[in-house]
Amino acid sequence: MPVGRSRWVPIGFMIVWLTFWASAILVAVWHMGAAALGGEPEAVIFLVVWIAAAGFGLWSGGHNLKRLLLDEKSSPRPVRNHDWNDGFDDKPPSS
Repeated sequence: MPVGRSRWVPIGFMIVWLTFWASAILVAVWHMGAAALGGEPEAVIFLVVWIAAAGFGLWSGGHNLKRLLLDEKSSPRPVRNHDWNDGFDDKPPSS
């Protein structure tokens, strides 16, 4: 991670973004309650799906902020060696 001011720029951006995103979720919850009281089931279903997806995004952003604050390196995914078996033999067909 870069040293100095450039280390704090992504951290500040993530804090601002997570604050904005959490407030958007609260607004969506408010509108979901208003839609439920107003008898609009389609809007409630849409907002429930949106809030679930936004909650995942909030969780992911929080995880990224924790990684930035603790200066953790993101680990690459493990590479797996799979034996390819497509049902064919390695030998060429005999004539």
